Amino acid sequence: MLLVAPDSPILHRPCSGSVVTRKQIDDMFRLMYSLEGAGLAAPQVGIDARLFVTAWGEVFIDPIIDCGADYTDVEEGCLSLPGVVVKKRRLLRIQLLDGRTYINEQAIVIQHEIDHLKGILIND
Repeated sequence: MLLVAPDSPILHRPCSGSVVTRKQIDDMFRLMYSLEGAGLAAPQVGIDARLFVTAWGEVFIDPIIDCGADYTDVEEGCLSLPGVVVKKRRLLRIQLLDGRTYINEQAIVIQHEIDHLKGILIND
């Protein structure tokens, strides 16, 4: 499994939700860890699915942020854009529609990966 090129159309459109296998998820984890990433979204590896994995071991399927609080400015990089760092405004606390709550770095990573599912890159 490899990252798609930064100009790949799949990175620039919302995901529709195709089926993902356990092997693909395992491969995503392996790739993310090998690249020392905090998260990796399915479209980054050419899969048109609303799914991402995180460095703390969670798999998110069709996540939706229900509410959030406490904005902060952060500098973000992206595995799909090596060497690019962009200042972004992110929530420090989020609650997903399923009730799970995340704070600080985990909340920021989740927002970044959800942007990928919407076809948004950090430099957009």
